[in-house]
Amino acid sequence: MYRLKKIFWRLILIWAAVAILCGLVFLLLLWESGRIAFGPCIRGGERIAEGATGEARELLETRNFEASSEAIGDLKAGIVDERLVATLQAITEEHRVCVDAFKEGHYFLPGVPDGPLIPKSYGNAGGLPNSHYYGRAVDVRRVNGKSVSGNGTDPDILDVGEIISRVPPQERPDQVIGPESWAEALGRSGEEGWILDEDQLERHKDHIHLGYIRNDGTWNVR
Repeated sequence: MYRLKKIFWRLILIWAAVAILCGLVFLLLLWESGRIAFGPCIRGGERIAEGATGEARELLETRNFEASSEAIGDLKAGIVDERLVATLQAITEEHRVCVDAFKEGHYFLPGVPDGPLIPKSYGNAGGLPNSHYYGRAVDVRRVNGKSVSGNGTDPDILDVGEIISRVPPQERPDQVIGPESWAEALGRSGEEGWILDEDQLERHKDHIHLGYIRNDGTWNVR
């Protein structure tokens, strides 16, 4: 009897292990298809791109592009500036990025809805036009699976800055903000689009913000 019980429990354990393994494989297949997301970002692919057009569709089809459901919705709705889409395409040629927000789902202060202007209580930028509100800005939270927070000098995250710096001045974002360590290591200037105000570096310690101040052209001079 003891021997039969031992065999029985061994079979139970084997079946449980098989069930767990099958479940993990199923979840992996769903993730690869874009039907579920591990964390805030959904991986790009043909199914995710359904309903989008033009360059936005191409970006959504890119496997290196991951985004929140709100950001995907903005791309499909045509809200996102074409220059921003092109910049993200350049980045995703070499790195996998997780985009947190363009317009929808973005906020400067908890509980304060976004509007055309940055809230006055939001540091030195308070009262200036809100590029997110017009679909001219993006927040990148992760690069190649690594959080921007605490990894400002990681080679992959630094390389995102190098890619941005190679974009021609009149196409490159003129609001480039990230962690202080990231900005210092890159050594770029305000003339190239980097915003280096201390309070803005502190507020962007956990993500990279790329934006365009106006609808046409940029303020970059080199």
